[in-house]
Amino acid sequence: MQMKNSILAFMLLLAVQCAAQKITTTETGDALVTTIYESDKGDIAKDWKSLMKKYDAKVDISSDKITAKGAVIKTMSSGTFDVSATVEKIKDGEVKMVVIFDPIASADSKTPERSVYIAEAKRIVQDFAYKSSSESISDLVKTNQKAYDKLVKQHNGLVRDNENLASDIESYKKKITNDERDISMNKDKIAAKQKEEDAQKASLDAVIKRQKALN
Repeated sequence: MQMKNSILAFMLLLAVQCAAQKITTTETGDALVTTIYESDKGDIAKDWKSLMKKYDAKVDISSDKITAKGAVIKTMSSGTFDVSATVEKIKDGEVKMVVIFDPIASADSKTPERSVYIAEAKRIVQDFAYKSSSESISDLVKTNQKAYDKLVKQHNGLVRDNENLASDIESYKKKITNDERDISMNKDKIAAKQKEEDAQKASLDAVIKRQKALN
């Protein structure tokens, strides 16, 4: 069991490391673009909405677009941001996510320069993509591990059944051998008993004959 758990832990670690190696976040114009693996775009949209709500944003999901108004991200600026994100399925197990952070000026704060906040924005997107991918891949590993364990259990059951059947066959063979030996020995006993029976019959017939002679 310990070895089995170790294998599962290794598979989970390997999956997460692979996800980390593949995930990158790049700047394309005003947008940050990343790729999320093994996750449904609907789940990604919901998770991004939850993240934006943590920044006190008013969030709306319309089709593949998530719009967050008035996000307060203090690690980026003292002001607020309108954040728009779109999710697009590229192929099975791969979703492209495009995020734009739009700083909103207010009476209390100036609009920050892009160079001031973009590194933090990129980190937020990168961390989100990594977390979504790693959790989804971990779930996928667990699902496949469960299916594998079930097959191993079924295989072991079949092997055990075959071993029991083979053992039964050997027992039957041994019993047949013993029975054949007993049959052979009984044939000799039967023959000897037949002779005793014949002799006793002859003796009985002689006594009956003598009895009849008296009459």
